Amino acid sequence: MSLDSVGVLAQLFVYLFVALLAVPAAKWAGMGGVIGYLIAGVIVGPWGLALVREPADIAGFTRVTVLLLLFVIALRATPARVARLRDGSALIGLAFVGGVASVVFLIALALGQPWHAALVSALALALVSDAMASEAFRRRYPTGSPLADTGQQLLLTQQLLLVPLVVVLPLLGVERTLVEGNAWPRVASGAIAIALVVLIGDRVLRHGFRFVVGVGVDELFAAFVLLAIVGVLLLFAGFGLPLEIGALAAGFLLVRSEYGTAIDTAIRPFRGLIVGLFFIAFGMQVDFATFFRKPVEMLSLVALLILIKMWVLRKLLRFSAVPRPQRIWLATLLAQGGELAFVMIVLAVDYGAIRGSLATELVLIATLSMLSTPLLLRIASARQRVPVARQLEALEADRPEHDLQVIVAGYGRVGRVVARLLDDAGNRVAVIDNDPDRFADFRRDGFFGFYGNALRPELIEAAGARRAVTLVVAIDNAEHAAELVRRVRRSYPHLSIVARAVDRSARERLLALGADRAHSETFESALLMGEDALETLGTGVLEAQALTEAFRDRDQPADADASR
Repeated sequence: MSLDSVGVLAQLFVYLFVALLAVPAAKWAGMGGVIGYLIAGVIVGPWGLALVREPADIAGFTRVTVLLLLFVIALRATPARVARLRDGSALIGLAFVGGVASVVFLIALALGQPWHAALVSALALALVSDAMASEAFRRRYPTGSPLADTGQQLLLTQQLLLVPLVVVLPLLGVERTLVEGNAWPRVASGAIAIALVVLIGDRVLRHGFRFVVGVGVDELFAAFVLLAIVGVLLLFAGFGLPLEIGALAAGFLLVRSEYGTAIDTAIRPFRGLIVGLFFIAFGMQVDFATFFRKPVEMLSLVALLILIKMWVLRKLLRFSAVPRPQRIWLATLLAQGGELAFVMIVLAVDYGAIRGSLATELVLIATLSMLSTPLLLRIASARQRVPVARQLEALEADRPEHDLQVIVAGYGRVGRVVARLLDDAGNRVAVIDNDPDRFADFRRDGFFGFYGNALRPELIEAAGARRAVTLVVAIDNAEHAAELVRRVRRSYPHLSIVARAVDRSARERLLALGADRAHSETFESALLMGEDALETLGTGVLEAQALTEAFRDRDQPADADASR
């Protein structure tokens, strides 16, 4: 093995090893995996431990990760997702990018930047981190909620917008144009290459995939996908275009094919790692010398960028389906720079549209805006919460005439069913949930209750724990559920506690902490399915029920005994 090969493997080992340490630490601190990868890059790079310091090594690694990232981003633009942009969300996305870019462009001109550099800076900083936003959506808002859907559509709009931006970017390389001549031929070449991929690529892929699938060899399918990717990259290289545009085009072409879903599914396990390696690459390029030379100016520009993006997006969200209390959180999340900004900056330097010194400052601004996002989201979340005292004042008129009998903590798929069942049986129910959408749901369903974390003592007290009879713990977080059971058993020993468990070991833990009864959320469904299966095998209905009951008694002894 050559020394160069050993060097590449050693660098890859360093990247992955540091990421394995930094990412869990960042998640534990509540910053998220994306920030962890960025921090890993800083640690590895020249301003950290300098484990990788050669500019050529950093540049080569960055180029590879940019290509992989653009391909993965394009795979997310499925026909179904693109079709959903017809409801007007694309206009909000375009207005957001255009509005932010216009303001930033004017500020850059005022700071003395040439028009072409100011325009590149504005377009790059107007783009948002898809990786960070998607991670935040998964943690806080479920797929299908108005906020998550609107946010994902805004992200998809900017991904699609990246294609024309990258194609026309050569026109902004004014200094390079003076040396190499008119840039329009390069733009025309890009348009022709994309047209060839769109017009001819679909037909070639359709016949090619059908032939490969007909052969019935999985390895041949993977080989054909790689062949298509390499073919598109070679086409763009033949037209003298950057491979980055080819990576985007290859992703869009494959995801639009009839086997696009299968390809996306095969890539999905590696998507997070690809994004992580990309952020490691740009973490290594953050130049803190620029920050130390003018910290006040850099921090002021970061704050100004965040305020501009928040202001523009909050105005535009008035025309969306996002509930008003949630708009500040979404505007805060999408106020940072991101990976697409890094891509624009790299290509702009290659085309001569901006100088290296300006690129360094733009990377620093985008990075600092991303690093500030976790703190800003916590502030936005705190503003979103309604204090218990204000909730009591607002809900006093809705409080039932008689004392509440049951408190249901959690209004998800389990708590919702339990609360409705108890209500139908004539019981008086109060609900607590810390998800804004579920809070709106149980208020709409007619339940009295509170928005907030059920672990907060004042919420349990305000819900009527001193006079209630039963607490139903339907929280989907096993640790929070266990802590709630422990606290309530200690503070309100008179309450009967019925708890939801994610599995058998969690059930045993809840019973040991003081729950009177605990049920594994999948256990009863599994018993019903098993009972149905027995009947299909010829077992009589009564015998199947008896066998099921006997199994339940053997597998889960009486809760009262187990809790002692």
